Amino acid sequence: MSGSAARKARSNSDLPPQYSREAERAFLGGIILGGDGPDLEVSDFFLDAHQELYRILRRRKQQGKPTNDLVLLADELTREEIETIGKVEYLSGLLDGLPRVSNLAHYAEIIKVKAVIRRRMAICALGLEKLAASNGDAAEVLREVSILSAPLREEVGQKRILGFKTGVDLASAPDQEILWIARGLVAKGAITELGAKVKAGKTTLVMEMVRAVLDGAPFLDQPTTKAAVVYLTEQPSVSFRKAMERAKLLGRKDFLSLLFSETRGLGWPEVAAAAVAECKRAAATLLVVDTLSQFAGLTGDRENNSGDALEAMQPLQQAAGEGLGVVLVRHERKSGGDVGDSGRGSSAFAGAVDIVLSLRKPEGNAGRNRRILQSLSRFSETPNDLVIELTDGGYIALGERRETTLKDAKDSVFRTAPQTEPEAADLQALALAADLKRQTAQRAVEELVRDGMLSRIGKGIRGNPFRYFIPENRFCPTSHIEGAEKQKQKNLDLPAREWAPYLDRD
Repeated sequence: MSGSAARKARSNSDLPPQYSREAERAFLGGIILGGDGPDLEVSDFFLDAHQELYRILRRRKQQGKPTNDLVLLADELTREEIETIGKVEYLSGLLDGLPRVSNLAHYAEIIKVKAVIRRRMAICALGLEKLAASNGDAAEVLREVSILSAPLREEVGQKRILGFKTGVDLASAPDQEILWIARGLVAKGAITELGAKVKAGKTTLVMEMVRAVLDGAPFLDQPTTKAAVVYLTEQPSVSFRKAMERAKLLGRKDFLSLLFSETRGLGWPEVAAAAVAECKRAAATLLVVDTLSQFAGLTGDRENNSGDALEAMQPLQQAAGEGLGVVLVRHERKSGGDVGDSGRGSSAFAGAVDIVLSLRKPEGNAGRNRRILQSLSRFSETPNDLVIELTDGGYIALGERRETTLKDAKDSVFRTAPQTEPEAADLQALALAADLKRQTAQRAVEELVRDGMLSRIGKGIRGNPFRYFIPENRFCPTSHIEGAEKQKQKNLDLPAREWAPYLDRD
């Protein structure tokens, strides 16, 4: 679109003109002083006089003629509006303030960006004019407007001056506090990926976290920051409503959701942009995408392609750049793997996020509602291998995996151990009955003996191995050197969750 067309569209608008007289004057003045600025289009200049002068300067430069002779330049100018002030005086005025030749690139960037804005405004004005004049041929007009607006979808590359900093600069800068939405799991301006196998409970976990954030209530024994939430779901309305009902989210105005079925015909960048806009409108700080592959259209081998993966992540990185905390949900591959490598598709997904969480079912005979939340994080506050359990009141944290595994092993050994001395069983038999690995069973048995919950007989030699059974008075084991009263007090001093399960053994 020509400069005159852009000016005409601008003149028909109530918007202020998009140009910088100072930048245009400084750029032209710098060229006259002998500077070598970037090439611009004549139409990039807004004022007609500046367009003509730039055309003359560029032509003289191409011909090898001097550009700093004001008399020769003035002789070529033909603009009538300059005649009133004098051509030489006009050119001399461009040098007022001594424009810096070293800043020509910056002046040119301002001029270029303003020109792009004017052209985009002209396109919008023309599209509006066509739409307003449509009469019975709306479909054709819409097609024309779509073609006309194609340049608006192009990225305007505005050059930025990169600010490199030394270690001294960074040391003197104030520390940036991490603003946690759910401490250790989701932070403002950061992206969290949650991966799990199909039907492992990842949506339930996220919905429970969402409810805690909406209420500002603790989640997994950690504080949250109360805020509204925007949730993109791949589920159909019927099943998602059930999930909302289980999480007690029905009827809440601070929980906003978008079904995937509502996004037909829209690309992932447009959907993500709309979600960010909705977050701003609703003052929401948490954006959940469940699942990313569905919304980003990563079908077939596209999920394995690092280029497609990074392209899918870009809208979410922009959302995090807006200060949102982003949670993206993904499926794990069937073969599983280590945290960070277990997500289905390219590892570029994990590389582009700040916190990677993996929700898995524990091995052995753990309760059906128990899960292990493993992590890989840039932040020290993120818990490692946390064992959690879904209760009627929501998810609770049971502790680190190693600690919880030992508690479960002790409970399992105690439930299956013989109750009389004649029935006493060796370590191998106890491990088999409790469905535990020998090493885990050994640690559990040692602690149970230490706590007086198991009695031990035998010499621990071939033909007479150590054998174990539950003593009739488990608080007063006769074999314990600390004595009955001291051992009883030791057990009573344990946290209730340590010894209460054993009281119901009989």
